[in-house]
Amino acid sequence: MARTDARTVWRCFPWDPDAAPGAPYSAAYLARGQTVGRFDLHDRPPVRYLAESPEHALGEMLSPFRGTPFHPAYLRQGGHRLALVGVRLAVTLVRRIPDCTDPAVLAEVGIRPDALAHHDRTRTQALARRLHERGAATGSPAGFRWWSALTGAWHTTVVFTDRERRGEVRFGEPRYLQLSDPGVVRALSLLGIRVS
Repeated sequence: MARTDARTVWRCFPWDPDAAPGAPYSAAYLARGQTVGRFDLHDRPPVRYLAESPEHALGEMLSPFRGTPFHPAYLRQGGHRLALVGVRLAVTLVRRIPDCTDPAVLAEVGIRPDALAHHDRTRTQALARRLHERGAATGSPAGFRWWSALTGAWHTTVVFTDRERRGEVRFGEPRYLQLSDPGVVRALSLLGIRVS
């Protein structure tokens, strides 16, 4: 079943404080050409991937560097420093996002957990498309909740952007990440990125 309270989730991204809302390097930016993510719908519609903790949001950005020594360049991308922003999801949206970590919800939508957790992106994208089409008439589901591919301790909220209603997704004020931030320390530790 879907959760029933408003909640804050997180996004880590390369930030340009001068970028207009929705423009590249802004908190709300949605990159074009979403084709390789686990639950991408090939921009029809774009999807938002939001993490349930700051360390998870950063961990997704740093996952290519697992098991390596830390380098300051890891906290930069596209010529900009990485920032973290809290994203507030309204109750009305959260109610339309089924929690697919719940076996009863998976049974209700007719999806097996091993299929949704599969490594083959064509399969997981097809399941995301199936969930999206299921809500074509009602606007529900508006996305879904699932485990991160990195660890079962982290959860991702996937939002179908064509199901967002005005004001249901609100971005807070971004802040640049520092190596000493507790979330950064936890993400680096979980990913085995060694800080000397």
